[in-house]
Amino acid sequence: MSATEEAPAGLVLPEYGPTGPELMRRRFRPRTRRVLAAALAVVVVLLAVLIATRAGDGLEQLEHRSAPVFTLLYPPGQVHRVAPRPGELVRLRAHRGRLLAVVTVRRLTLPPYGGSVGGLLPVFAERHIRALAAELPDFRARTEGKARVNLAPGYQLRYRSGPAARRTLGTDILVVPADGRRDGVVLRYRQTNPPRALDAADRELVKATRKAFRSFRFGLDRP
Repeated sequence: MSATEEAPAGLVLPEYGPTGPELMRRRFRPRTRRVLAAALAVVVVLLAVLIATRAGDGLEQLEHRSAPVFTLLYPPGQVHRVAPRPGELVRLRAHRGRLLAVVTVRRLTLPPYGGSVGGLLPVFAERHIRALAAELPDFRARTEGKARVNLAPGYQLRYRSGPAARRTLGTDILVVPADGRRDGVVLRYRQTNPPRALDAADRELVKATRKAFRSFRFGLDRP
């Protein structure tokens, strides 16, 4: 074959020497080659499992595909998706003994407004606070102020209710996808403490549930 002629498919011109597979056939016996191939397959599988675990970080992604569209991330071993109650779109629940932590999402529809939603939400929040006071025994507002939920504009209310031996701590965030939008959600976290100090396992459960609460994001795309 001349240097100008093309080599048949799968062959290499003699001047370029033997191919990689040919070198392996010369160097290793058939049994050794089978062992190497099996070891390589195991390595590939382990890498795939490792990548999948790190990519998801052990979290389940909840997708609410009807309006308002949003996602939440939660650790399914600690936080569980349960049937929503009337008026709720989503309910996540975690408990240990008498410790109870709940994340809920409800619809929020703001009245027509001009300018920034940041000016409307504090006024609208006053109505929300009155509703909470009527609903919860021994209600007491703690703090309130503007908030951002993964870049979405909102307004946050923190409060407590119930007797000291069975205190409930709550955080409600009124949030819309963007300035000018009227349809959003009330994102809520409530934690009812047992009549004792929280131990390390309790605190770990609270941390996991709060992480789910903070993971809320409008839309289905997550970075």
